[in-house]
Amino acid sequence: MTTPLSRHREARTRRFILTVFTGLSVTSLAACGAWQRVGTPETAPQPQERLPEIFDPFGVYRQMGLMAEPGPIPFVGTVRVLGGPADSLLVVVALSLQNRGLSFHRDGDAFVAEYRVELTFRQGMAVARQVMSDERIRVSTFRETQRSDESVIFQKFVKLAAGQYGFDLAVRDRNGPNASHFEQLLTVPRLAAPAVTTPLAVYQARPRASLAADLDLIANPRSTAEYGHDSLQFYLEAYDLPAGTVITYSAIESGGHLAWTDSTRVAAAQPVVATLFTIPPGRLSIGRYELRVTLGGSTLASTPFLVSFSDRWVLGNLNDVISLLRYFSSPDSLRALRDTPPEEQAAAWQRFWRSTDPNPATPENEALDQYFARVQSANEQFREEGMPGWLTDRGEVFIGLGEPDDVVDRRSELQGRTRVVYWVYTELHLTLSFIDDAGFGRYRLDPRSRAEYLRTLSRVRGGA
Repeated sequence: MTTPLSRHREARTRRFILTVFTGLSVTSLAACGAWQRVGTPETAPQPQERLPEIFDPFGVYRQMGLMAEPGPIPFVGTVRVLGGPADSLLVVVALSLQNRGLSFHRDGDAFVAEYRVELTFRQGMAVARQVMSDERIRVSTFRETQRSDESVIFQKFVKLAAGQYGFDLAVRDRNGPNASHFEQLLTVPRLAAPAVTTPLAVYQARPRASLAADLDLIANPRSTAEYGHDSLQFYLEAYDLPAGTVITYSAIESGGHLAWTDSTRVAAAQPVVATLFTIPPGRLSIGRYELRVTLGGSTLASTPFLVSFSDRWVLGNLNDVISLLRYFSSPDSLRALRDTPPEEQAAAWQRFWRSTDPNPATPENEALDQYFARVQSANEQFREEGMPGWLTDRGEVFIGLGEPDDVVDRRSELQGRTRVVYWVYTELHLTLSFIDDAGFGRYRLDPRSRAEYLRTLSRVRGGA
């Protein structure tokens, strides 16, 4: 069955499509870009090796221990083990998928895609458990079929005995050739009491009172919150803890700083103590964290999580984001964002996001998405010796104005090594000269061209 579900964050809306049957949920969420910038950037460039992180979120998720597959059907997933009835345990498998990996076809006034998820658990050569689920997604517009953010959440609860398993996961498009596959070793622990589960990031959950009760939750498979907007929720269960036991939760920054902490006291001894706790957005900056669960000073469970400014782009901290935005906004606005006190940075980023977002009705900032896509292309195309492509003069112009309509490459007849490349923007009535004086492939805008470029960029941004 398919049930629409809405979730609002201020003026920004994410749309969910929730398909539910015995222990399975599939959820669908939304997205949208233009930017402003004039003048010369003032922030210092970050080390070159930091840049690929933003363009390889799947690598970041793999480092966090999540399932991450950038293939034809991109997905990020998590596996968690909770207590189950009798001698079984409950394995939660949750995937975050993107609409763009699936083949949609028109169905009346909507667009529909079907996909299959296959979960196989092996012990040795024998298949211990295999689950196959055929799912259907329905969206109202063609634009939604092209979304590259987290647009579908699939989850399945599988009962297994404790032990070691080879776990295979396959996602297949039922109307096209696309398919992605992932495999890993999986340990299903016994959770001998007293015990605490590894926290599971969730969008929503209702704590259960017994192991026989059904789980009622929607997982957050990426363990990610959006900076300045999202609270991050975690679901945790503890088993057979004595009355009075204090469970402490702590969010630790990558540098070891304690960013947030809270605790729960077990009121009475009972088989299951299920807790849903929330880390407020104002307490976290952009970057990777570790959530630790401690009892009596001993850490019993921990899990990484991420605070990012977009589903598509991942960076380690706010200073890295500001550095990469050097061509996006004015030096004054970036300086103000950089100099904001830590306790006010989340609110400052929220204001910056809103002021540059061309379509507040969508959860994405389309301007930032377009900007970072150009940064990525510039970094790949215009690298020079000792200089990443996005920081070269050609990279700067490409990010600001996009691909030129024509490129003319000439070698000076008067100076044999000097090389001049002309970029022509026909509609802008603009021709820019990049000069390589030494012949080593280091191109610089000549002074006249730089002045014309900045005037044109200011005009283009002012008319956007």
